[in-house]
Amino acid sequence: MPLRAVFFDAGNTLLYPRVDELAAELTASGYPATVEDFAASEREGKKKLDTWLWPKLGTELPPQVDRMYWMEYLHALLDRLKVPLDQHGTMTEQIVERFRDIRFWSRVFPETEPALESLSTAGYILGVISNSIGTIAEQLTRAGLARYFRFILDSAVVGVEKPDPAIFKMALDQAGVAADEAIFIGDTYATDVGGAKQAGIRGVLIDRFGCYDDSVDCRRIRTLAELTGLVREF
Repeated sequence: MPLRAVFFDAGNTLLYPRVDELAAELTASGYPATVEDFAASEREGKKKLDTWLWPKLGTELPPQVDRMYWMEYLHALLDRLKVPLDQHGTMTEQIVERFRDIRFWSRVFPETEPALESLSTAGYILGVISNSIGTIAEQLTRAGLARYFRFILDSAVVGVEKPDPAIFKMALDQAGVAADEAIFIGDTYATDVGGAKQAGIRGVLIDRFGCYDDSVDCRRIRTLAELTGLVREF
């Protein structure tokens, strides 16, 4: 079947956190941090999440899957910053508070809007499937991206989160397409590609920070600028 719909994750796919600002804050607090510290922690968190989650796909999934990722991410970050154990609680609160602020997720890479414009103009149905806290539509609107999407599914609103195939099937229903007429673009192998696969949707990894290699059994892109050519292949 020809490709008719392209679905996207939101965080670390369309919207990115302002980790440069947080690095400056942490440095000012006495814990020198760089953007690479956050990228390295992301790589470690995804590695641990994928190892734990992939074998569970197709079974009854534990609740709050993303919590596993964030625990490993924070552990790796605090370790890299050499935060003393007795300060872990305070530092964790500071970092989590920033990441929970949807306005912190306001970085949009310059190729994002042209890619969405190109896909929309070509007639593809675009949608968002995000594990969020009920505010992702607001932030996409603030970033000027919401207008490209027929629908935005926020896990806190619809009551189910990735990698549960139910949220992907909601997207298929919203778009009015079959599973083999859609692809899903996300940044985490087990949650995004694995979840989409459970619903019969082809998954594509966006891997801007080198978290994966060619051993993954899906297409992998570094930026959304590669997406226009990729959809032609599909």
